[in-house]
Amino acid sequence: MISEKLLDKFSMGYLKETDTGIFIPSSLDIIRQAFIHLLSKDIIDLDKPFLDAGCGDGRIVALASSMGIASWGIESDEELTALAKHNLINLRALGVIKETTAMIHRGNFCDNKTYQDMNIEFTDFGTIYNYDNNHENLAKKIAKDAKPKTIYLLYSGDEVKEDFSGLIFLHELALANRFKDASIGLEVPQGFVRVYIKG
Repeated sequence: MISEKLLDKFSMGYLKETDTGIFIPSSLDIIRQAFIHLLSKDIIDLDKPFLDAGCGDGRIVALASSMGIASWGIESDEELTALAKHNLINLRALGVIKETTAMIHRGNFCDNKTYQDMNIEFTDFGTIYNYDNNHENLAKKIAKDAKPKTIYLLYSGDEVKEDFSGLIFLHELALANRFKDASIGLEVPQGFVRVYIKG
Protein backbone atom coordinates (compact mmCIF):
# COMPACT_ATOMS: atom_id res chain seq x y z
CA MET A 1 0.00 0.00 0.00
CA ILE A 2 1.11 3.56 -0.61
CA SER A 3 1.71 5.42 2.62
CA GLU A 4 -1.64 6.87 3.74
CA LYS A 5 0.26 10.10 4.42
CA LEU A 6 1.09 10.38 0.70
CA LEU A 7 -2.50 9.63 -0.36
CA ASP A 8 -3.89 12.16 2.10
CA LYS A 9 -1.46 14.84 0.99
CA PHE A 10 -2.08 14.64 -2.76
CA SER A 11 -5.66 14.99 -3.98
CA MET A 12 -6.45 13.89 -7.54
CA GLY A 13 -8.94 16.76 -7.88
CA TYR A 14 -6.40 19.59 -8.21
CA LEU A 15 -5.97 20.96 -11.76
CA LYS A 16 -4.16 24.14 -12.77
CA GLU A 17 -3.67 25.93 -16.07
CA THR A 18 -0.06 27.06 -16.52
CA ASP A 19 1.92 28.84 -19.24
CA THR A 20 3.06 25.47 -20.62
CA GLY A 21 -0.24 23.59 -20.41
CA ILE A 22 -2.63 22.21 -17.82
CA PHE A 23 -1.30 20.50 -14.71
CA ILE A 24 -3.18 17.22 -14.36
CA PRO A 25 -1.93 15.19 -11.42
CA SER A 26 -0.47 11.73 -11.93
CA SER A 27 -2.16 8.92 -10.02
CA LEU A 28 0.12 7.92 -7.15
CA ASP A 29 -1.26 4.39 -7.18
CA ILE A 30 -0.67 3.87 -10.90
CA ILE A 31 2.86 5.29 -10.76
CA ARG A 32 3.66 3.29 -7.62
CA GLN A 33 2.57 0.09 -9.39
CA ALA A 34 4.76 1.03 -12.36
CA PHE A 35 7.76 1.84 -10.14
CA ILE A 36 7.48 -1.47 -8.26
CA HIS A 37 7.38 -3.39 -11.54
CA LEU A 38 10.23 -1.41 -13.12
CA LEU A 39 12.42 -1.66 -10.01
CA SER A 40 11.84 -5.43 -9.85
CA LYS A 41 13.01 -5.71 -13.48
CA ASP A 42 16.05 -3.45 -12.84
CA ILE A 43 14.75 -0.94 -15.40
CA ILE A 44 14.83 1.92 -12.89
CA ASP A 45 18.35 2.12 -11.48
CA LEU A 46 18.28 3.03 -7.76
CA ASP A 47 21.86 4.26 -8.01
CA LYS A 48 21.11 6.95 -10.60
CA PRO A 49 19.10 10.14 -9.95
CA PHE A 50 15.47 10.33 -11.07
CA LEU A 51 13.97 13.41 -12.75
CA ASP A 52 10.30 14.36 -12.84
CA ALA A 53 10.18 16.80 -15.77
CA GLY A 54 7.14 18.97 -15.06
CA CYS A 55 6.70 17.90 -11.45
CA GLY A 56 3.57 19.90 -10.62
CA ASP A 57 2.81 19.53 -6.91
CA GLY A 58 5.79 17.24 -6.29
CA ARG A 59 3.85 13.98 -5.87
CA ILE A 60 6.10 11.82 -8.07
CA VAL A 61 9.28 13.25 -6.56
CA ALA A 62 7.83 12.42 -3.13
CA LEU A 63 6.83 8.92 -4.22
CA ALA A 64 10.20 8.13 -5.80
CA SER A 65 12.07 9.50 -2.79
CA SER A 66 9.88 7.50 -0.39
CA MET A 67 10.92 4.39 -2.37
CA GLY A 68 14.62 5.18 -1.92
CA ILE A 69 15.30 6.87 -5.28
CA ALA A 70 17.22 10.18 -5.20
CA SER A 71 14.78 12.49 -6.99
CA TRP A 72 14.63 15.92 -8.56
CA GLY A 73 11.61 17.74 -9.93
CA ILE A 74 11.53 20.66 -12.35
CA GLU A 75 8.42 22.82 -12.66
CA SER A 76 7.99 26.04 -14.68
CA ASP A 77 4.95 27.36 -12.80
CA GLU A 78 5.83 29.51 -9.77
CA GLU A 79 2.76 28.56 -7.72
CA LEU A 80 3.16 24.82 -8.36
CA THR A 81 6.90 25.02 -7.56
CA ALA A 82 6.10 26.63 -4.20
CA LEU A 83 3.39 24.03 -3.52
CA ALA A 84 5.76 21.15 -4.39
CA LYS A 85 8.47 22.51 -2.07
CA HIS A 86 5.90 22.95 0.71
CA ASN A 87 4.59 19.39 0.21
CA LEU A 88 8.10 17.93 0.46
CA ILE A 89 8.79 19.89 3.66
CA ASN A 90 5.57 18.50 5.19
CA LEU A 91 6.33 14.94 4.07
CA ARG A 92 9.81 15.14 5.59
CA ALA A 93 8.25 16.32 8.85
CA LEU A 94 5.84 13.35 8.73
CA GLY A 95 8.73 10.94 8.11
CA VAL A 96 7.50 9.84 4.66
CA ILE A 97 10.67 11.21 3.04
CA LYS A 98 13.71 10.49 5.16
CA GLU A 99 17.32 10.64 4.04
CA THR A 100 16.73 10.14 0.30
CA THR A 101 17.23 13.24 -1.82
CA ALA A 102 14.04 15.03 -2.90
CA MET A 103 14.59 18.41 -4.56
CA ILE A 104 12.30 20.79 -6.48
CA HIS A 105 13.56 23.49 -8.84
CA ARG A 106 11.72 26.10 -10.87
CA GLY A 107 12.73 26.17 -14.51
CA ASN A 108 12.32 24.78 -18.00
CA PHE A 109 13.20 21.08 -18.14
CA CYS A 110 14.35 21.40 -21.78
CA ASP A 111 16.76 24.27 -21.03
CA ASN A 112 20.39 23.45 -20.13
CA LYS A 113 20.56 26.53 -17.87
CA THR A 114 18.02 24.92 -15.54
CA TYR A 115 20.43 22.04 -14.87
CA GLN A 116 23.34 24.46 -14.38
CA ASP A 117 21.24 26.32 -11.79
CA MET A 118 20.43 22.99 -10.08
CA ASN A 119 24.12 22.01 -9.95
CA ILE A 120 23.44 18.69 -11.69
CA GLU A 121 24.00 17.55 -15.27
CA PHE A 122 21.12 16.34 -17.43
CA THR A 123 23.34 13.37 -18.26
CA ASP A 124 23.39 12.36 -14.57
CA PHE A 125 19.74 11.24 -14.62
CA GLY A 126 19.14 7.53 -15.15
CA THR A 127 15.35 7.77 -15.32
CA ILE A 128 13.29 10.71 -16.59
CA TYR A 129 9.52 10.88 -16.03
CA ASN A 130 6.86 13.03 -17.68
CA TYR A 131 3.07 13.14 -17.78
CA ASP A 132 2.14 14.21 -21.33
CA ASN A 133 3.48 17.75 -20.99
CA ASN A 134 5.90 18.94 -23.66
CA HIS A 135 6.86 15.26 -23.92
CA GLU A 136 7.95 15.46 -27.57
CA ASN A 137 10.56 18.14 -26.81
CA LEU A 138 11.70 16.21 -23.75
CA ALA A 139 12.09 13.05 -25.86
CA LYS A 140 14.23 15.03 -28.34
CA LYS A 141 16.40 16.30 -25.48
CA ILE A 142 16.85 12.78 -24.11
CA ALA A 143 17.73 11.45 -27.57
CA LYS A 144 20.23 14.27 -28.11
CA ASP A 145 21.73 14.90 -24.64
CA ALA A 146 21.17 11.94 -22.30
CA LYS A 147 23.56 9.05 -21.84
CA PRO A 148 22.84 5.75 -23.59
CA LYS A 149 20.50 3.49 -21.59
CA THR A 150 18.68 6.47 -20.01
CA ILE A 151 15.08 5.46 -19.31
CA TYR A 152 12.18 7.71 -20.31
CA LEU A 153 8.88 6.99 -18.55
CA LEU A 154 5.86 8.61 -20.14
CA TYR A 155 2.54 8.48 -18.29
CA SER A 156 -0.47 9.00 -20.54
CA GLY A 157 -4.23 8.59 -20.56
CA ASP A 158 -4.09 8.16 -24.33
CA GLU A 159 -4.20 4.64 -25.75
CA VAL A 160 -2.11 5.65 -28.78
CA LYS A 161 1.58 4.89 -28.25
CA GLU A 162 4.07 7.61 -29.15
CA ASP A 163 7.21 6.92 -31.17
CA PHE A 164 10.28 9.09 -30.62
CA SER A 165 13.31 9.32 -32.90
CA GLY A 166 16.44 8.16 -31.07
CA LEU A 167 14.52 6.27 -28.36
CA ILE A 168 13.59 2.61 -28.34
CA PHE A 169 10.17 1.58 -27.03
CA LEU A 170 10.58 -1.20 -24.45
CA HIS A 171 7.05 -1.83 -23.24
CA GLU A 172 3.82 -0.40 -21.93
CA LEU A 173 2.14 -0.92 -18.58
CA ALA A 174 -1.64 -0.53 -18.69
CA LEU A 175 -2.65 0.10 -15.10
CA ALA A 176 -5.84 0.91 -13.22
CA ASN A 177 -6.06 2.97 -10.07
CA ARG A 178 -7.37 0.85 -7.22
CA PHE A 179 -8.46 3.82 -5.08
CA LYS A 180 -11.52 6.02 -5.23
CA ASP A 181 -10.83 9.70 -4.78
CA ALA A 182 -13.27 11.26 -2.38
CA SER A 183 -12.57 14.74 -3.75
CA ILE A 184 -14.10 13.92 -7.14
CA GLY A 185 -16.19 10.85 -6.28
CA LEU A 186 -15.11 8.89 -9.37
CA GLU A 187 -12.64 6.15 -10.01
CA VAL A 188 -9.49 7.52 -11.57
CA PRO A 189 -9.30 6.32 -15.20
CA GLN A 190 -6.84 3.77 -16.44
CA GLY A 191 -3.36 5.05 -17.23
CA PHE A 192 -0.55 3.93 -19.50
CA VAL A 193 3.08 4.07 -18.46
CA ARG A 194 5.30 3.68 -21.52
CA VAL A 195 8.94 2.82 -21.14
CA TYR A 196 11.56 4.01 -23.62
CA ILE A 197 15.34 3.74 -23.57
CA LYS A 198 18.01 5.74 -25.31
CA GLY A 199 19.93 3.34 -27.53
